[in-house]
Amino acid sequence: MPQEACTDRRDSWGVLMELGEMKPNTIIPEKALAEIFKCHPVTIKRAVSRGELPPPIRMFGKPCWTAKSLIEHVESRLEAAKREAEEEAARIARLHV
Repeated sequence: MPQEACTDRRDSWGVLMELGEMKPNTIIPEKALAEIFKCHPVTIKRAVSRGELPPPIRMFGKPCWTAKSLIEHVESRLEAAKREAEEEAARIARLHV
């Protein structure tokens, strides 16, 4: 990948901006999601299997999501990570007393 592509603001923040600018009920087929994330559709499938993306619904035989479902999934994972970090910090604090 050319170095200048890595410094392009769209490459760095494009996913967040693009999803955030969509109406919540915008339907996003797998191929379009792969384009948003600048990856191959197989990478999207793998992200679903790892829980990094929510499971899709099928429309016309193709996996699809809504912008809202993707954002809610990310927000849920962030909340879970925050709780885990707080629990770990509390556990460590108890050990140091």
